[in-house]
Amino acid sequence: MCALLIGAIGLATGSFFAPIPSGGANAGGRYHARRVFAILSVSFTCPDPMSSTTQTKLDQSTGPVIQGTCSVCFCFDVGQAIDLNTAADILTRSSALPSPQREQLQLRRRAPRYFNFDPAPVRFLQTCEPVTRAGFQLAPKSETTLYDFGGASVVYTFPIAGNLGNLVALAIALAEDETLLQRAREQLEGILPSLSPAITRLRFDPLAEDYITFQFDRFGEPSDNLDDLLRTHRPLMAQILRGDTSALSPQEIEEALSSRISYSESDAAILDFAAGFIIGPDASDLLDLIEFANVELLEMRHLDEALDDALEEVYPSLSQTPRGRAGTRRLRRVAMLQADAAILFEGVNNAIKLVGDHYLARFYRRLTDRLHHPEWDASVLRKLGVLESIYQKLNDQQSTRRMEVLEWIIIILIALSMVLPLLPFYQH
Repeated sequence: MCALLIGAIGLATGSFFAPIPSGGANAGGRYHARRVFAILSVSFTCPDPMSSTTQTKLDQSTGPVIQGTCSVCFCFDVGQAIDLNTAADILTRSSALPSPQREQLQLRRRAPRYFNFDPAPVRFLQTCEPVTRAGFQLAPKSETTLYDFGGASVVYTFPIAGNLGNLVALAIALAEDETLLQRAREQLEGILPSLSPAITRLRFDPLAEDYITFQFDRFGEPSDNLDDLLRTHRPLMAQILRGDTSALSPQEIEEALSSRISYSESDAAILDFAAGFIIGPDASDLLDLIEFANVELLEMRHLDEALDDALEEVYPSLSQTPRGRAGTRRLRRVAMLQADAAILFEGVNNAIKLVGDHYLARFYRRLTDRLHHPEWDASVLRKLGVLESIYQKLNDQQSTRRMEVLEWIIIILIALSMVLPLLPFYQH
């Protein structure tokens, strides 16, 4: 209302417009219309309580035609390690449990054979209750995956179709969805007791990671150029990735969409820290890598917290003077903490080897950079170094006390050897 009023004043006074160029009244009319639109959309920012609602409605009816799936991945830590062969046997033998699958990456593009999991994770499907989010219906099956280093993931899938703008509401609904997270927890908690023989140090850590992936089999019309579509709808795509209906700044849009990688002219992957787009069919290998990278991130967070607790536990012992076997027990405790952390760190990082310049390796590096894996790895390695330093200091203290005891024993023996010959009973 405010913008229309000011525009009307401008039209009345003529102060907002340059002289009408030559070319007739119709040309001048088009010129005026363009200038009014530019002034109203750029120069005037009068508050309107309905503006955000109107923008959301416009977003939800715009964008290219899309069809595909929206995958929501929840990651958990369930133990120190999982014997995947035992877990698969338990699932196979029980008719009450889902049937397992041991699948490797489905390499859709040329890549070395060692680009795979070692060992292959255990996957199984579970029935889930119907759920609707922003008008999209949840698929009737969820997929649970177990990894040998103690990580687990639950993936829910929403078939999606319509316009790209319809996904803004879905992204916001899923980003704030505690109900779906709790359902994933309960789903895992229901099956873990049956798998306890295969899990070392069974636990259910409260930490969780989630990631939303929009995978499109269709993105626009077959005749459309993908680069042109992505360039045209950058603000809308950034809103979906960030789960935000507000008008994002150019800097925020650039940051959200900066991590793009493509294999061919007809596909693309755009990765953000909480959500991502995969455009193109046959993307199961990329979806598996996204799932694994988020489980890996969760394990790094869990390990970082465990090391914090370990340092808090052992640091006061530097100023204590234990007696007897207490010092040995203290050293053994620090060594156990070191070993557990190192084994988990190596297990997570060695679960899959993706090195080189192949597409999957570049995709994985781009993804892990976006999830800040290098920073978490550096934090874990730094704390492992501090724990090693504390262990070395405690061991030095223990060795010093042991040497002091030995020195006193030698002194006592020398004294006895000098005194005993002087005693009368010793002479007889």
